[in-house]
Amino acid sequence: MLTKNERNLIKSLRVKENRHRENRMVVEGVKGVLELLNSSIITERIYVTSGMECSRIKSVAKEKLVDLCEVSKRDMEIMSSLKKAPGILAVGKIKYSTKDELIEAICKPQKNTIPTILMLDDLVDPGNVGTLVRTALWFGLCGVVCSPRTADIWNAKTIQSSMGSVFNIPIVVSEIGDFIVDNNILGVGLDAGGSDLHSTDTMPGAIIVGSESHGISESVSASINEVWSIPGSGLAESLNASIAGAIACSVVAKRWYSLNR
Repeated sequence: MLTKNERNLIKSLRVKENRHRENRMVVEGVKGVLELLNSSIITERIYVTSGMECSRIKSVAKEKLVDLCEVSKRDMEIMSSLKKAPGILAVGKIKYSTKDELIEAICKPQKNTIPTILMLDDLVDPGNVGTLVRTALWFGLCGVVCSPRTADIWNAKTIQSSMGSVFNIPIVVSEIGDFIVDNNILGVGLDAGGSDLHSTDTMPGAIIVGSESHGISESVSASINEVWSIPGSGLAESLNASIAGAIACSVVAKRWYSLNR
């Protein structure tokens, strides 16, 4: 049974400060909830609109001993942060990796991963952040570092755009410049006026993507080793941050796998 206090708590998790105070986040949609259930992150409870067919989720929830609560359409609309409530959501515990865990992942890459991390320098669009996390996981990067001013990883829109990838890759929040310097990482930033990323043979420890409107911040620029640019026709002013990051991840992954397979 859903109580009014429980419903209001879930609604309050739309706000970043509330999420981090409660150490909880909301995941919406069948794909995201399944990814959460199958990850190492704790799923506290699942909420489903009465009458919705979700046999697969019910089966996995039962196997994982996660409680499933049926709610009214009205309650689901109140709890959902999306314009059109998908009819299913879950509450999970927020979990970050430690800096030491991420450094170990770089130094000792697992099978099908590469010793490179993706660093997001003050990106504010949850859609871009989620897409870049999904991209990093797809190409086998070993983790993601977000600056404190980057859109919250546990925002429902970030989680949705990542298609649940945020649950399956190490994520750390840290000042980008400090992380690079303190751990002696070879970092390359994506920006105009740099070297053609196809013409260099550098295998970076980190790819840095700057904010949508300001690019790489001055403090981070002082810490990186190289600047890469992506050649184009010149007919458009610039590339979307998530597309630029995806191109760089693809180039680095191809470089790594060509040498290590």
